[in-house]
Amino acid sequence: MRNFNFKVKYSCLVDNHGRYQRQGWLWLNSLIHFGKINPSDIFMHCVTGTGEDYIKKCAETGANVVITEPYGDKTYCNKIAQMSDVQLKDSDAVILMDADMIMLENFEDTLDFNYISAKIVNSPNPETSIIDKLFETAGIKKSLPDKAVELTEDYFTYGANFNGGLYVIPRKYYGIIKSGWEKWSQWLLIRENGKPLYDAKKEAHIDQISFCMTVHENNIPVKYLSRLYNYPMPFDFTDRDKSENIERIPYVLHYHRQTDENNLIALDYQPAVNIKKAVESANEFIKKYNKM
Repeated sequence: MRNFNFKVKYSCLVDNHGRYQRQGWLWLNSLIHFGKINPSDIFMHCVTGTGEDYIKKCAETGANVVITEPYGDKTYCNKIAQMSDVQLKDSDAVILMDADMIMLENFEDTLDFNYISAKIVNSPNPETSIIDKLFETAGIKKSLPDKAVELTEDYFTYGANFNGGLYVIPRKYYGIIKSGWEKWSQWLLIRENGKPLYDAKKEAHIDQISFCMTVHENNIPVKYLSRLYNYPMPFDFTDRDKSENIERIPYVLHYHRQTDENNLIALDYQPAVNIKKAVESANEFIKKYNKM
């Protein structure tokens, strides 16, 4: 049963490109179809220049379509622009999601709004040595212990170095996250400050690392979500799922570019029964909503 005592809003940034718009359309409808989310609690932030037909089609679902200026470098940090939407602030929590995600089941009842929640990165990317340099230059001290990455417990990364596909941000931390995320992303966008990232060609992770810096600087408590909330389809977790007795389907599939010519999720490995079932369900959904 869903807990209606909490008000949760969902938000996604959709860039002005056919592929991203198709992903955004699927994301939106998966929240309504599978998640049973009230469309009035869904916010699609479409960057300026998005076509009127696409805006109209999305708005006809009842969702909020917000025209949003690209942020910062207008490439890697656009998702931060969502935080300036004042409509998001009156909820108990905001869930930011990437467009290349399909929700298969509502998970609001499993969340604890006393924490920032997200899944740790799949691999130590960027490398810890790079983050060390950035924290030292910025004058930020660690406030969280390191955390094993998702793919293996043999490698660790900074606490709160989250995969940016899904963030749960409770209201009491919204303002702190917004101001810190903007501050440190702008700081990293200055090449002199973000030099370790640029030298390693890791500038695509500026939004991810600036979020991590914000959490550490402000000593914000975190709760790590399992991969069921942000299941990375490019990676084969079959053996890990079995060893950890994970038998249920994921709440959310994060499919990245793992699709075929028909935009269906296509895996290059043999998944476990639960993941096979999830992919089949998602693909049936995609077939229905694929045409925009």
